Amino acid sequence: MKKLSPLHQRREFLKRSLLASVGSASLLSMHTQLNVAHAQTSTATDYKALVCVFLYGGNDAFNMLIPRANDSYSTYAATRREFARPQDQLLALNPLNSVATEVGLAPEMGNLQDLFHQGKMALLANVGTLIEPTTQADYRNNRVALPPQLFSHNDQQNFVMSLQNSKRQQGWASRMADLMQEANAHNNLAMGISMSGDNLWQRGGLQSPYAMNAGGVSSYWHLQPQNTEAWAVNRNRAYNALLAQSQSHLFSTEFAKTQRRSIDLGVELTTVLDAVPAPDATFDTSSRLAQMLQTVAHLIAARDELGMKRQTFFIGIGDYDTHGDQVNRHPALMAELNHALSSFYSATEAMGVQDNVTTFTASDFGRTLTSNGDGTDHGWGSHQMIMGGAVNGGRIYGALPELAIGSVDDIGEGRIIPTTSMDQMAATLAGWYGLSATQIAETFPNLRNFNTADIGFLRNS
Repeated sequence: MKKLSPLHQRREFLKRSLLASVGSASLLSMHTQLNVAHAQTSTATDYKALVCVFLYGGNDAFNMLIPRANDSYSTYAATRREFARPQDQLLALNPLNSVATEVGLAPEMGNLQDLFHQGKMALLANVGTLIEPTTQADYRNNRVALPPQLFSHNDQQNFVMSLQNSKRQQGWASRMADLMQEANAHNNLAMGISMSGDNLWQRGGLQSPYAMNAGGVSSYWHLQPQNTEAWAVNRNRAYNALLAQSQSHLFSTEFAKTQRRSIDLGVELTTVLDAVPAPDATFDTSSRLAQMLQTVAHLIAARDELGMKRQTFFIGIGDYDTHGDQVNRHPALMAELNHALSSFYSATEAMGVQDNVTTFTASDFGRTLTSNGDGTDHGWGSHQMIMGGAVNGGRIYGALPELAIGSVDDIGEGRIIPTTSMDQMAATLAGWYGLSATQIAETFPNLRNFNTADIGFLRNS
């Protein structure tokens, strides 16, 4: 029998004790007790937020961070052919650490180039989904466990967000929230707030993420108490009476409670956001990504009024599945990312919380180095960005792959094997967020297969 960790042993003991004492108590009451049993005491006095910008579809990051030295650029250009960005237009990066070759950012990313050189942004090279370290020979000879359904959008999105290979998946932000839920004073507002609806990263645990939209609180005007039109007042009175009725079915009772909580929380958030000034920063309101980040910034500005010490924010943006028209689409996506992320960092500076907010990108996977004629196909390894005042910036972490067809990094058609796992990236973020080494090991079960848990791109305090 597998030996349980001390933390798991404690949880199992509490579970069994509670189950033994249920008797005629309702399942909802037992669920509440289990929530308390699972919660880990956290007395955080500082504020920290993780902001995940998920690039749905698979970002072609090999056209975001690009070799500049003549030899490596020639290899890149020969491989990428019509998608190769002009060498003389690349924005030079001068990393503080040693890297394999001179590199630059895509021409549209001037603001992020500045943040990199100011030490406010780092890049993590060739990161991706892994169960254990994998070489080309390992892959071809089936010698290692692999993530489920490589190159499948849904499966890889789920794996990046959960880092679990199991039928019942729970997002790793949700697992962190379970461990730290007592850090926040607000009893109803979840630690996780999503600007893009349902997502596995924040789902599956003791709390369900609170969903908002790019413009703010998603409210049903016809059910809002501030709607004073006569027919709306009557509708509200009837609906409130319906929710207050005693229900004989467990699910009906829980549904009514959830509806009541959602309506009341929407009113509270709207009231708070109306009272708290938005941070002084300029966002491009024609960009949905920028709008969502602007709303996140406003929520962070209201952190004290809402009693929040730990928060995660999820922002999903699509159109990165560039099977076609990549020559035009990808530069436009990089330009949007450049302006939205840099505007958000300016907002955190305006609030004086730049050291307390860490923003990072994630995606399904990278893309193939080869062309399908008009675009690229599903790849594996990719590059990600990490931004914030606590970032050990101006550096490129991980190993830059050789961008040549048939290289030791290629498993076929220019699909690059990751050399750093998403578990390592996530564990580094979790350590900064406040999880202990024991909690990190429990939260990321595949981490034990890798030599390094903390990659070092954040200053822990």
